[in-house]
Amino acid sequence: MKLNKHLYLASIFTVLFYALTFAQQNDSTTTAFREGRWLTGLSGSISSTTTQVDNIGDKSTSNNFGINIETGKFIKNRFLIGGRFQTNKISNSGGLDTTTETFYVGPFSNYYFIDNKTGSLFSTASIGYVRYKDEIQFNQLNSLISQQNSEGSGIGSILGVGYSYTINDFIAFDFGLNVNLFWVNVEQESLPSRAITNTSITSNDISFSFGFNVILDDFFF
Repeated sequence: MKLNKHLYLASIFTVLFYALTFAQQNDSTTTAFREGRWLTGLSGSISSTTTQVDNIGDKSTSNNFGINIETGKFIKNRFLIGGRFQTNKISNSGGLDTTTETFYVGPFSNYYFIDNKTGSLFSTASIGYVRYKDEIQFNQLNSLISQQNSEGSGIGSILGVGYSYTINDFIAFDFGLNVNLFWVNVEQESLPSRAITNTSITSNDISFSFGFNVILDDFFF
């Protein structure tokens, strides 16, 4: 997994290098990502995995759901600035039940590399505020043995690359690969002892995303 993350980060820096190389080229009006236009988008990811170990009779299920909402304005051709809200929930059930929820809000920027009316490769970057919450329950013989609750906040960053395919100059479909990096300070409470400790948590996640965007010459109102 570490190797995959390093390769992904290297690909981001490569793409950014080419963006800086070609950023000074003249733009035409063929691209849908034109200066002064507004983009509003919705994207998400969902997955479910069930694992069963027959020789010990153990079965576990993992579910992951995420949604992202963003809106922004092209301050230059192919350069978008705006705001993003993202929420994600991961749950695992089995002998150890865990639920983790994160809420993220912050500014973001997209750069679209190709001046083409049918779409473009793009990169995205964002840094913002993160709210983190998780619950861990240890079960044995269908009985709850112990529980740990954690809650806190911190900062996060989102880096990604993808491709946006445009239709009729005002509709775009995105698919991409994102890295979410979160650093949060949390308060942990252990039950039934009710012991409270403070700690720091670093979270990183790689995910595929699929989205739908509306691009307008003026905002909705």
